[in-house]
Amino acid sequence: EKYPAAVHLSEGASSSYMKVQSTSKPGFELVIVWRIQIDEDGKILPKLDLLTNVPQQALKLDKKGVIETAPLSFRSLLGVLGIEAALESLIKSLCTEKND
Repeated sequence: EKYPAAVHLSEGASSSYMKVQSTSKPGFELVIVWRIQIDEDGKILPKLDLLTNVPQQALKLDKKGVIETAPLSFRSLLGVLGIEAALESLIKSLCTEKND
């Protein structure tokens, strides 16, 4: 609701993934996939993964491998900030428009 121009849940609220599209650079998209795992003791463990979808030309220009390492960096961000703050940070990095 907070970022309608950038965030899309293709299957609605029950979707197992969320697409975050750049509001200023068409073709740049991040996909957050989530699964819920339950261990033998009944403990619920959310698992989130990040997939990137960027134009081939951008990959060629990415000399430092930022796009390639984005999934691992997202995992680190999850560990430091937690799920909600990590997602908010990721969305804000792709959204250039102000949200009140």
